[in-house]
Amino acid sequence: MAGYDQLFKGLLRTFFGDFLALVSPQAAENLDVSRATFLDKEFFTDWPRGRRRELDLLARVPVRTGGDRSVLVHVEIEARASPEIGSRLRGYGNQIQSVHDGQVVSMVMFLSRGRPGVHIETLEDDLFDLDLGRFRYLAFGVAGCHAEEYLAKPEPLAWGLAALMRPGSWSRPAHKLACLRRIAGTEMDDVQRFLLVNCVETCLELDTLETAEYEALRSREGEEGQMLKIEKMTWADKIRAEGWRDGLEQGMEKGLERGKEQGARRILLRLLGLRFGPVPEAVRRRVEAIESLETLTELADRVLMARSIEDLW
Repeated sequence: MAGYDQLFKGLLRTFFGDFLALVSPQAAENLDVSRATFLDKEFFTDWPRGRRRELDLLARVPVRTGGDRSVLVHVEIEARASPEIGSRLRGYGNQIQSVHDGQVVSMVMFLSRGRPGVHIETLEDDLFDLDLGRFRYLAFGVAGCHAEEYLAKPEPLAWGLAALMRPGSWSRPAHKLACLRRIAGTEMDDVQRFLLVNCVETCLELDTLETAEYEALRSREGEEGQMLKIEKMTWADKIRAEGWRDGLEQGMEKGLERGKEQGARRILLRLLGLRFGPVPEAVRRRVEAIESLETLTELADRVLMARSIEDLW
């Protein structure tokens, strides 16, 4: 699971509203997620070991009816449940409050192990017999949940996370097909769809026999199966494909190279717009000035994980 770190950080950041709705519907209802501000590059000392690390996600989220009030939502993504997570979250929370004003809401998502579903956990200090010695946080154990239940939820993030969940009577190929079918059947932007499909492809990677079963299941779907042709290409692949089309339209070899770069710029600008909103004119000019297809491709692949446009350069 360690290799999935950036994948799930990107998912939670992009589908932050979905995550709150899944973990705490009351918080999602009372907080204005559309105005959330992600606090970048906040380094804290790991508690209690003393090593330094970056928090997985920290956002300031305004309260809908609270005037200028806001809360700080801190989320950690853990490969598996561990008994020390409560102490770590409490230590992070204390340090967050030493830097930022506001109440801290602490959450953790366990990708494997841990109690299934969402629970309020309490860390009690033996030195106190009062509420002052208690620290509460929300824990979401993903792996033990039922995939079919989460695929029925309206939040798209649930469909990606379902790839980690218990498949019930489904085989792995049928499980994967169910997740991709759910993603394919809903309108969403390119970045969102790419992240969800990438999650399913990564968490449900099939071996040769399983791939054969998967293709057989898809072939039985007939015309409906055609809807499941979600591209598995990386953005680098998309850039190369679109660039080749542009180049071929221009004809000559020199035109081919220009066309590939032109296609790369167009996709990169589209990704920037989807990820961060309207692209500033200065950034647009900077992209237009890049003449290296390799550089454009690298930037496109980094867009999904970047926290801001400035992080790309």
